[in-house]
Amino acid sequence: MSETIFMSQTTQTSETILVIDDDTDILALLEMSLASDGFQVITASDGISGLQLAKTKQPDLILLDVMMPQMDGLQVIEKLKADTETNTIPVLWLTAKTQTEDKLRGLEIGGDDYITKPFDLREVTARINAVLGRTRPVKYINPLINAMGESFSEAGVAELGSHLQAAAEIQLKLLPEKPPVFNEFDFATMFRSSTSVSGDFYDFIPLSDTHLGVVLGDVKGHGIPAALLMVMIQTASRLLSNQADSPATILKRINTLLFHNTDLEQFATMVYGILEINTGRFTYANGGHCPPIHFITDSGDHQQVEESGSRVELLETGGMLIGAFDIATFSSDTCLLSPGDVLLFYTDGVTETEGQTPNNYYGEERLINCFSKNLTLSAESLCDVLQTDLMEFSGTTQLKDDRAVVVIKRTDAQATST
Repeated sequence: MSETIFMSQTTQTSETILVIDDDTDILALLEMSLASDGFQVITASDGISGLQLAKTKQPDLILLDVMMPQMDGLQVIEKLKADTETNTIPVLWLTAKTQTEDKLRGLEIGGDDYITKPFDLREVTARINAVLGRTRPVKYINPLINAMGESFSEAGVAELGSHLQAAAEIQLKLLPEKPPVFNEFDFATMFRSSTSVSGDFYDFIPLSDTHLGVVLGDVKGHGIPAALLMVMIQTASRLLSNQADSPATILKRINTLLFHNTDLEQFATMVYGILEINTGRFTYANGGHCPPIHFITDSGDHQQVEESGSRVELLETGGMLIGAFDIATFSSDTCLLSPGDVLLFYTDGVTETEGQTPNNYYGEERLINCFSKNLTLSAESLCDVLQTDLMEFSGTTQLKDDRAVVVIKRTDAQATST
């Protein structure tokens, strides 16, 4: 069996193309061309070895020559379509201009498209992308079909859909129904999920009449697995927060819980803090999360950076990712919210929002500029301004990642003792 694997170092897709052709020059040409287009390329020089590779490698598409010794391309297609392990792999075959019968025969036995020799490499790539565009959904639906087994029916799919809807509703109910209300502070939130359920979360935890726990986090990944881990973390946060420990201690205990009760690849980032309503002091710990941004409007002594005329402090003190390392340690720090100050918490679904041009992301700098120009607005209006700016930047309402935002603005007119 002859097999080579060629993959571009600048690969932009994980899709694999199996090329089967007995002409080594054509194999080399297609290898280089398709790899430069971002595909992983596997090759075979005859039909028999090509069939074996199709079963073991499960490529996303097979590019197949018709004229080959021992077993020609049409025989290969017939065997591919007769085998349940390979019958869903799309096949694009190469045929000579005069071989009309081969073109028709290939379509009849299950081939997806053909290219006439001599071919243009641009046409090959275009045809491959066209076929993958039609067949790509099958690749992701088939595992669902296999998982559901006999329940894959109209009723079974409807039941699965209702379960996902119920999960989404339960998750939304776990989030605070509305922000807390205090005369001294204005609270607002923004939450959007990229799928039915989310790995992002936030919470407000009443600790006393004058102390409020604030949580915002982001679980690795999306969908149901991330949502289940999010529920675990949120529940732990609520239970542990009532023990009156420091934010660093709370994060340490949540980290231990996750590390010993989840897989190594499951982890989260989060910020946990305690807001003293009477003084404006915020004590926090950051577990590997995007640093909350403190927009400073008073003349206090803060570690600060200049950005668009605003003074900001990044709340980075804390520790490592949550749930990734048993030995992780965390530290607490404080900041003081003076009247007019704004504290912004956000997940990376905000800063990593893609723009309308390649490799252009919303970023921390634009986020700071957006808020700095609007600090006189209410917390809710600041969320609205951010939502509008994100939409204008991306040019779409579709999300590739979950987004969660918490805005806290101190509104009382009198400075208080710390």
